[in-house]
Amino acid sequence: MSEFTDKYENQLLNIELAVSSVYDEHPELTDAQVDAAYEELARRYRAEATAHDFKPGKLDGPRASVHDAVLPITEMLVGRPDNILPTEPVSAEEMRQIINRLRSSIKTWQKAGGRQSYLKYLSQFLSELSDGEE
Repeated sequence: MSEFTDKYENQLLNIELAVSSVYDEHPELTDAQVDAAYEELARRYRAEATAHDFKPGKLDGPRASVHDAVLPITEMLVGRPDNILPTEPVSAEEMRQIINRLRSSIKTWQKAGGRQSYLKYLSQFLSELSDGEE
């Protein structure tokens, strides 16, 4: 793993678990739809980090489902509404970087082939992770 991935492993995993739950409910979900939701979230945290107004885009269907599943997780990870985590919350800029890392992962897996290559990798990775905990 990279230094970035090591540092933010918990945040990355929590976000990916939320995406995986949407994929379980919507097997037609594609990597591009997940990327669109991630892009909207990255825009939100970039606006916050740079003290600019955020103007939400229009997400529908599966894109909105992913966004709506991930947003409460990212908000919790930045310490809102109250920091209930046993760890220090991340900044809006760090959250933007985390989301962009996930977007980069989508692009990497799409090169490997298929409209759902990231989602299939994610499902396999999380399944192996849970098998290792037993």
